Parts: sequence; structure tokens; C-alpha cells
Amino acid sequence: MTTPLPSKLVFLSQLRSLPSDSKVRFLGCVRTYNVATGHLIFEHNYPRQAGKDAIIAVDINPLLETITSEELRVGAWVNVLGYVRKPVQGTGKEDYVEAVMAFPAGPVSLGEYERTVRNAQDVDLARGL
Repeated sequence: MTTPLPSKLVFLSQLRSLPSDSKVRFLGCVRTYNVATGHLIFEHNYPRQAGKDAIIAVDINPLLETITSEELRVGAWVNVLGYVRKPVQGTGKEDYVEAVMAFPAGPVSLGEYERTVRNAQDVDLARGL
């Protein structure tokens, strides 16, 4: 019996550099919700670069039966588990994440979260993961 691969803890700014179908988990702040496409647009300004926020669209269509207004609220911090999707080149569409799960982060100490993710990534790098 095979077990599914674990998700990779990443910063939102790292999502576009990952290969398609990468299983990821990340924290993002809801910027807007596009009702027509069923995409939440998330942002997280890390690493901090003047005038350049990292943003990503997250397809929440698979979650519409269970997602709450708390996860849709602009400004809410949400944990997302999903798969990186890369559209066919030349279509003009951007990379996005297909959500498998999304849940509110609650009160977030952003500096502590960023430090923890950096440390976890350093450990994975040292272990060759």
C-alpha cells in the first residue's frame, strides 16, 4: 500500500517556482474573491520587497460545499493545502493552486510564522529534502 506524499510547507512567494502538481501548504491573506472563476486571490508580502506583494490565485471550487464566509473575508489569514497548477503556455493564464483544504489561521504572529517556515525549510535543505 502506498501512502500519499506529504505536502511541502512554502511561502506564497515560492509557489510559482515549484513544478506543476507539487503538493503544498502555505499561509496567505485574502485579497479578493473572484466569484466568476471561484478563485480566491491571496497575498503575503514575504520576503518584503518595496511595492511588490506576492500574490497567487487559489481555485476553491472543490471546497464550495464546505468553505465558510470566514475564509472568504478580505483580510483573513487562511491556511491552504493544495496542488500547484501551471496552465498551458501561451494561454495567458497564470499559475494557481487547486485547493484541497482551506481553514482560518486565526490570530497570526506573522513574524513568528515566517521564522518558523524559514527554519523548517533550512532543516529540509540540510536533510536533502
